[in-house]
Amino acid sequence: METSPWPVPPPFMWRCARCTDLLKKLITRSSAGPGSFYEQLTLAKHIVADHPGEVPEPHGADCALCAHYAKHGDTSLSEEHRVRSLFMPPGVARST
Repeated sequence: METSPWPVPPPFMWRCARCTDLLKKLITRSSAGPGSFYEQLTLAKHIVADHPGEVPEPHGADCALCAHYAKHGDTSLSEEHRVRSLFMPPGVARST
């Protein structure tokens, strides 16, 4: 799967020491090779819990995962899925 470049994280992430720390760990792990899902999930969970106003709206009809989560009422998984687009390339962020 080809991915696009990593997005520049939004300003709120740089103002939060925990976001910055988790983002650095994610980048370090990702640059070492595949297998950074734990780091992605940890950062996503932090953003949902500590920055709920920053959770993006659902991606729309073109995102099968957003539709799945809406159908089954998986609110927290849906939010974690959506915040990954703040710090992961789109091809990766929408894959889980």
